[in-house]
Amino acid sequence: MTETTKETTNISIDQFGEQYGNLRIINPKADKAMVRSLEKYGQLTPVVVTRTGVTDYELLDGFKRLRGGRALSYTHLRSLILELNERAGKAVIMQLNWVGKTISSMEEALVLHSLCYEDKLSQVEIATLLGRHKSWVNRRIALIERLCDEAQNSIKLGLIPVSMGRDLARLPHGNQEPLLEKIHKHHLTCRETKKIAAALLMRPKHEHAAILSSPWELLRPKDLEGIVQDKNFDPLVTELQRKLVTMERHCLGVACALGTTLLNQFTEKEELLLTNCCKQAISSVERVHNDLRRTITPKDYP
Repeated sequence: MTETTKETTNISIDQFGEQYGNLRIINPKADKAMVRSLEKYGQLTPVVVTRTGVTDYELLDGFKRLRGGRALSYTHLRSLILELNERAGKAVIMQLNWVGKTISSMEEALVLHSLCYEDKLSQVEIATLLGRHKSWVNRRIALIERLCDEAQNSIKLGLIPVSMGRDLARLPHGNQEPLLEKIHKHHLTCRETKKIAAALLMRPKHEHAAILSSPWELLRPKDLEGIVQDKNFDPLVTELQRKLVTMERHCLGVACALGTTLLNQFTEKEELLLTNCCKQAISSVERVHNDLRRTITPKDYP
């Protein structure tokens, strides 16, 4: 990738193309914050464009500034012009936003998927272009491919957050669409969506329709479920029972999450972090297991 110019100039908003906008995810809160910033301070940094003709440009970076400018009836935006081909333009989208850490893993996946399937680059070529390892490219592309089209569009339009998209991606496509419908209909939170997704992964298939038809049944508080309430019991008995039941639920939740997650889908740093957490957890679980076996008699647990 080479830059033949670093020209900065004012460009009419009408001259901006937005073909790369489908590689970025709209965040309504961030857009509102940008409008407030433009109102208070004006345009602090130029948008970045590449020339597509004598008077036309494609926007590479600055989509929030463009939407904010339109909302405030701006006629021009200060712009940095780079002379790039299409592949290099997509690489610049990644590199500019890596500097400010303003690109999500899902947006990275969208750009990489586009380079792979639209520009026909191999994963090795993409890795070389971006200075990343091929396994990182593979993980990001797999992230977007696991999502159904409706989920991808909802994320791109800012209708659901990226974190919710990660939970949907763990499910088969056949479950993603009905859950997405419930998310929009009932305005489910990220935590509620994660809980329903976990239930769909843990429960047998014949229960999925019931879960999706009545999600609120699953989301009702169940803090006391499975705990025997008896005022005649010693308080310590009640407390130990509560902790044991809670531990069992957490263990099942962790088993479900790990059973549907491949650690190599994350970056090397993230994978190392989770691997170390797993090692620590194994040590703790083994200690708890031994203590539990010592607590009960052999006839109770042969």
